[in-house]
Amino acid sequence: MILTHESKPMNNSEVILLSLAIAILAGLIFYSIYLTYRSSKVKSAASQAESLKNMLNEYAQKVQEDESTIDEKFESKDIVIPTKEYAKYDNNRAVDEMGLTQEEADSFVYDLVKALESEVPRIETAIKGSDYKAVEEIVHTITGSSSTLGTGGVSSALISFYTAVQHRDDFQKLYTHLQNVKYYLAELKEQYKVQ
Repeated sequence: MILTHESKPMNNSEVILLSLAIAILAGLIFYSIYLTYRSSKVKSAASQAESLKNMLNEYAQKVQEDESTIDEKFESKDIVIPTKEYAKYDNNRAVDEMGLTQEEADSFVYDLVKALESEVPRIETAIKGSDYKAVEEIVHTITGSSSTLGTGGVSSALISFYTAVQHRDDFQKLYTHLQNVKYYLAELKEQYKVQ
């Protein structure tokens, strides 16, 4: 029996109502605590998101500040090109091993020059993007083409470049190899009078 301030006993329906009121009040208290906890987690997630956003903004700004041409980015070390001296390109291999006439072998050199000129910008982009896989694929293909036709010059520069890529040399060294390839490509164009 429950007594009230007048000391009258409460009937069962009053006990049930009082119990229900206490349960509702307890539920509201727990719900309030839950909302406060959840709100702090949401605020925590929001602050984490804000922090991440700030980090991304800082990174984007740094990338913008680093947006320089590939020459500005890599030529700061006063590289003297060519770094390695190779004999002039000789396409006698195409004549001797492939049975081509000298005229045919020379026409393949023109095609080689065009291929190299189209691939150099792709290699520069891959180096700038620090993409070993792309650099390796491109250099492998053009190295095979040049060394099938001849030796020395651009072929030797490409073989050296491909070896550096396989050894995962840093991108500064790969850039230097690319400059050697460009040097010997210009020499090849002059040697074969390619415009």
